[in-house]
Amino acid sequence: MTQHRFLSLVLAAVTVLCGMSAVSAADWTYWRGPLYDGISPETNLPADWDPKGGEDSNLLWKSEALASRTTPTVMNGRLYSIMRSEPGTKREGEKVVCADAETGEILWENRFNVWLSDVPDTRVGWSSVVCDPETGYVYALGVCDYFLCIDGETGETVWSLPLHEQFGMLSTYGGRTNFPIIADDLVIISGIIINYGERAKPNHRFIAFDKRTGTIVWFNGTRDLPEDTTYSAPSLVTIDGQQQLVVGAGDGSVWGFQPQTGKPLWHYELSRRGLFATPLVVGNTVIASHSEENVSGTSMGAVVALEISGSGDQTQAKELWKIEGLVVGRSAPVAHDGRLYIIDDRCKMYVIDIESGEFIEERVTLGDSRQWASLLMADGKLYVLTENGRWAIAEPTEDGVEVLNRGRIRNEAFNGSPIAANGRLYFPGQSAMYCVANSGAEAAEPRQAEGETTPVEQNPDAAWVQIVPAESTIGPGDKVDFEVRLYNALGQRIESDQSAQFTATGGGSFDGNTYTAPQDDSHHAVKITASVGDLQGDARLRSIPPLPWSFDFDDADDAPETWIGARYRHVIRTVDGSPALVKITTIPKGARSRAWMGPSDLANYTIAVDARGQRQDNKLPDIGVSAHGYALELQGENQELQIYTWPTQLRMASTIDYPWQEDTWYRMKLRAEIVEEDGKKVAVLSGKVWPKDQPEPNEWTITARDESPNLTGSPGLTGNAKNAELYLDNLQVTAND
Repeated sequence: MTQHRFLSLVLAAVTVLCGMSAVSAADWTYWRGPLYDGISPETNLPADWDPKGGEDSNLLWKSEALASRTTPTVMNGRLYSIMRSEPGTKREGEKVVCADAETGEILWENRFNVWLSDVPDTRVGWSSVVCDPETGYVYALGVCDYFLCIDGETGETVWSLPLHEQFGMLSTYGGRTNFPIIADDLVIISGIIINYGERAKPNHRFIAFDKRTGTIVWFNGTRDLPEDTTYSAPSLVTIDGQQQLVVGAGDGSVWGFQPQTGKPLWHYELSRRGLFATPLVVGNTVIASHSEENVSGTSMGAVVALEISGSGDQTQAKELWKIEGLVVGRSAPVAHDGRLYIIDDRCKMYVIDIESGEFIEERVTLGDSRQWASLLMADGKLYVLTENGRWAIAEPTEDGVEVLNRGRIRNEAFNGSPIAANGRLYFPGQSAMYCVANSGAEAAEPRQAEGETTPVEQNPDAAWVQIVPAESTIGPGDKVDFEVRLYNALGQRIESDQSAQFTATGGGSFDGNTYTAPQDDSHHAVKITASVGDLQGDARLRSIPPLPWSFDFDDADDAPETWIGARYRHVIRTVDGSPALVKITTIPKGARSRAWMGPSDLANYTIAVDARGQRQDNKLPDIGVSAHGYALELQGENQELQIYTWPTQLRMASTIDYPWQEDTWYRMKLRAEIVEEDGKKVAVLSGKVWPKDQPEPNEWTITARDESPNLTGSPGLTGNAKNAELYLDNLQVTAND
């Protein structure tokens, strides 16, 4: 073991023992670096490299096993990445991989399925793993919104949660999953979420978890009906003594939040569509960019500098300068000596004076394709990777930049960004990962974050009430002990002797801070309110009874409130003389979507429903039910019946011809069962569809097997009403016999 690696491991151990959040010199814990700005303190880094290697090459290792589209992270001498698992097989999924950062040797893999997501297999591994030196844990969001906390040493899952099933987080064809971020004792993740109750409309929302336990601490959002999903990653910074989470959102605005409370502080409208590039924070200046339609006029793309000032309710954003027509939709910039270095979507670099917004140099050609990777500034050099396998190393000059060396790797594509850690450079490609270093390079001392938070003692008064857990799903008669936390105007936690008074709206009762759910078999959506003096805070929970469930919609005026992703997309309407649940075509967002009915730990059950489709413009909808993460779907255009778990990849699926008619009620039934064969668990899926006015057939219409099974999952609905409406009635979920 090298001396610098030994020292970094010792420092990491001391950090954990002391409960500190320090980052060792060798660590690159977030995809944009520990300070979220793409800058590394490493020195003695190469100004050139040969990807072919050789006896005198500075290419230390090349690993095809670590090929991915993501940006890696490094902690305690280990490199972490997220990528496809077993591609092209019936077990294909996603995995978090840990490798020795010095050698590239894989130490462990944590594999998991992709289910009920429209993402194609080529976009698996979109996000990045974030590392937490305090706990030694790493966190990853999969492309189907499966969120994991993993022990960084062993690779064992500490806790996990399917955010699509339990929150309605959107998982789309684009694969645009976001990046987790650590904020003290929290890990925060975001995405477009279609939830329940007052949060049933699409919104770019943020969920903060206790990083050790997975308890939901807060759940808040931006504005309803955003135009896009997004992957603009957040940055954690301190401005005017106040800690802020700064991020570009799906509604086209840049936002600032208090990370401990989730309270929005400010926002600035930049684009008519979602923001994908990650904003950069330099002191109290936020620099953001986009590549879509501007808020006014006809030009595409812009770069803006915002001055952030004030704190609490007085926090505000002021535009300093704005350059329209500069199309920067993906790559995040870096700042150095008062200058901004930024690459547009066509691989052209611009150098801009941060104070004035004036160009110092324009259109420096670094590639000839699309730009995905963000810039790395290290050892006084700029490292650039492009989509078509080109790379460049440049140096800032008085007049702009000078390209020192450049090259191209054939059959390579760089979507992830370069990073520097422990004296080494890592270049993540879709064909391989490359580790490059000069002889004798050693880890640098860590950089210190700018800005200090205002001492809590200067703001001792409570301004915010938070109830933990903020969201829960429980059963009849279950109890939840709620904790009330108080925060000052700057979002800092304070101690107080004031007691809280709790109330529950929607069922159940309180004894002190302990809530007891109703004992009946109804589905309850409950709002919890805690009053502390003149302040109030809210939390929510769903009380879901055990199976069986039955919904006939006869007395309903909307979809059941406890269903995730159902309201707003569905209405109750009389069909053939009886109220039915109707998925409408006029939804601005979400005509093709899924809904979820309960907890994700259910297993071995059957879901059945009456289904009918309308024909419109000579087209039929797709109609389906789901169980265990598998769907049984009547496909209108194809006139087929299919069982699947991953519709765009079909690693396992069964499909048969099934001509069906509009304006005819059918009964659909899907049974999911986990069995053990030769010591291995296998999912057995069985589906039936028959005209409702006929007797149920004895035999299953279609069957399927999955040797990489989803062991549990929430019952749900699938459907595509983009072409025509679909109707549902008499839904039942029962435990298997």
